[in-house]
Amino acid sequence: MKKWFAGILILPLLLLGTAQADSTAMNSCILAKMATSDDSVTVGNIREICTAEVNAQQQELSQSDTLTDISSPLQRKEPLIAVDSGDATSIATADGSALSRRLVLEKSQSNNPFAFLPHRPNYFIFSNNTASTNERPFDAADPDRDYDFQPWESKFQISLKLPIIRGLFDGRADAFIAYTNRSFWQMFNDESSAAFRDSNHEPEAWLSFENDYQLLGFKNSLINVGVNHHSNGQSGELSRSWNRVFAEFIMERGDLYFSVRPWWRIPESGSNDDNPDIEKYMGNFDITSVYKYGDHSFDLMLRNNLRSNNKGAVQLGWSFPLYKNFRGYVQWFNGYGESLIDYDHRTNSIGFGIQFSDWL
Repeated sequence: MKKWFAGILILPLLLLGTAQADSTAMNSCILAKMATSDDSVTVGNIREICTAEVNAQQQELSQSDTLTDISSPLQRKEPLIAVDSGDATSIATADGSALSRRLVLEKSQSNNPFAFLPHRPNYFIFSNNTASTNERPFDAADPDRDYDFQPWESKFQISLKLPIIRGLFDGRADAFIAYTNRSFWQMFNDESSAAFRDSNHEPEAWLSFENDYQLLGFKNSLINVGVNHHSNGQSGELSRSWNRVFAEFIMERGDLYFSVRPWWRIPESGSNDDNPDIEKYMGNFDITSVYKYGDHSFDLMLRNNLRSNNKGAVQLGWSFPLYKNFRGYVQWFNGYGESLIDYDHRTNSIGFGIQFSDWL
């Protein structure tokens, strides 16, 4: 409410400062970005972005002498977008794709060192229903306790990243750190005190290189290289953890986006390895694909070990408009490694909930 109230108060001043742009288009652009931007994005950032967008569209119209509706600049192809890079505003080339818009908004927050950004999707699935629960590791850890997990539980993910250094290697790379938590909560199980069945922690750090290499009609927009730690914070029989070095190649073509992420597990000594066979089940790579169709988003994750004794996983997701900034979310998972405690247990689950941020 404060953001909208402030936007109403300052909107006339912003419009006076951008007299070259069409007032309707500028108004739509500012209000749209105020509604979707993080609180750390300043009014100046929004004004600079919208001014460049609308001016570029007007220039394009004057050159082509065609009448095109520019009342919704976020829905059009955007040849130029202004990006606040700290000390100065630079003009970055973009094609109006969802990935380009996300990168622009992320860079516009680089002047705030404490601005956390969404990393992977953030969601809360109220009812995640599994075909069968895996009590074997819990029975091994505490044989005298009677575990009675329900086949339905809540599942949520919190995933945030923080840019550490921008403009490394003559402006070709940015450094990030991130943290992702995925938890499985027996929220409806009063007999077990509504316990958390498993919580997975995934801190990581990487260098991100923007790229424009073309391959088979796809643009390789980003290349990420980094390290990843993945554990469940438990001890003894319930402990699960591993460390990886990964590379990620993010491709886009129209409304279709996908990433290929191979990894190499950092070896551990036998005495410290809680799960020496985890690669057999979690594989050596994953592929994530996202298709944007209007306000709907469809995602697919595939994971495999490329061995004759095939193991892996598939996950399908669909997010759709629900109410204001909330989106409905449906997710289906089948395979190994939905949680670390179940890395060697095949899971088949489907859940319904809400999504707070998408991949793009």
